[in-house]
Amino acid sequence: MISFEVDVVIVGAGIAGCSAAIAAAKEKKKVLIIEKSDSLGGNATQSNVGTICGAYYRTFSEYPRIAGYSFSTAFLNKLISISIEKTPKNYHKGLFILSYEWSVLQSFLEIELLANGIHIMKFSEIIRVDKKMNSINRLIVASGKESVEILPKAVIDCSGNGVVSQLAGLEMIASPSYQSASQIFRVKGVLSDSEFSLNMSLKKAMSMLVKKNSWPQSFTFLSVVPGSLKNKQADFKITFPDAITDLDETNNELYLKGRTSIETVFPFLTEEVESLKYALIETIFPKLGIRTLKRSKGKYILTESDVLSCKKMDTGIAVGTWPIEEWQSDGNVSMEYFGPDDAYMIPADCLISYAFDNLFFAGKNISATTKAIASARVIGTCLQTGYAAGKIATCETLEEQKEMIALLNKELLFGNE
Repeated sequence: MISFEVDVVIVGAGIAGCSAAIAAAKEKKKVLIIEKSDSLGGNATQSNVGTICGAYYRTFSEYPRIAGYSFSTAFLNKLISISIEKTPKNYHKGLFILSYEWSVLQSFLEIELLANGIHIMKFSEIIRVDKKMNSINRLIVASGKESVEILPKAVIDCSGNGVVSQLAGLEMIASPSYQSASQIFRVKGVLSDSEFSLNMSLKKAMSMLVKKNSWPQSFTFLSVVPGSLKNKQADFKITFPDAITDLDETNNELYLKGRTSIETVFPFLTEEVESLKYALIETIFPKLGIRTLKRSKGKYILTESDVLSCKKMDTGIAVGTWPIEEWQSDGNVSMEYFGPDDAYMIPADCLISYAFDNLFFAGKNISATTKAIASARVIGTCLQTGYAAGKIATCETLEEQKEMIALLNKELLFGNE
């Protein structure tokens, strides 16, 4: 069996995982990412979320402030510099989003990881977690036809479903079912240059077709991914009514069912929507847009009250700016807002395991209630929790960890610019 000794192992190469890897590498640590798919970016690229939410403060002014670290600002500015969309868009009630092209983001992440000397194991999956005292001391990874032994000093779980905590037999934060999932598909040959007009046409057509064909009510909310309509192509998002669970086989079946639904629905749209009469489906993205699953339990669990009261903490290591956003089985979305130009802080203990001294979390796997994660799961916040977890995981003593958390809290661009 091949064996590696590394300083920091990161599980999952989504936005949080890549941010954590870069942060740890900048502390001169040997970093390894374990990714079960063949590409980087997680849901941001493989299900093509299409918009970065939570990167800016909600505001009714013309120019939103970036939330988080100087790292967040640099990351977004670099991405903007190679993207078509150069400015954030006021999406709804003062919420600003930044559109991106999935392939551009994926290439950008590859370049950033390579530039920081980070090793990536793709098509690899953790199958065993060994512990010694209060630490994880060994991971067994299935990589192709081989098993690989990883001996880490620290582990950051950015998997989105707490796979390390699960394999270690730890208590999880779980629900019987989760927010409804959406599927993104790309359409070419669109004869419209107005996102508003296209969405109105889709709404009118789907309202009639859902009733006529007895399709799920959630299909009524088929819409264009904001900012994706350009060059006669657009990305469409459709929400499925079926419950998302922690069972991979159930969710995989839903993805296949979703593909069939899209292929069934779209020909009707080409007949009913004038601007789609020559349109064709170019691609259905390979991953279902699953918003949340079970999560790891930390030393602190972020709550709905923390979010809505904009609670500030001395150990805060990320700034949350997005409202509590929950997608229902009928396609409706519930939004619970806090005040504009304000935010809550995610404390460091949401990123630190209650059981192991060297296990940390980031992204959609932070320790949070169902309501709280419905806010903290967005890309802009994942960017911050990943960066913070990467920094904290490089500390070798509890005293160093406390000092690092204090520095991160100070570094946050909270209330600045």
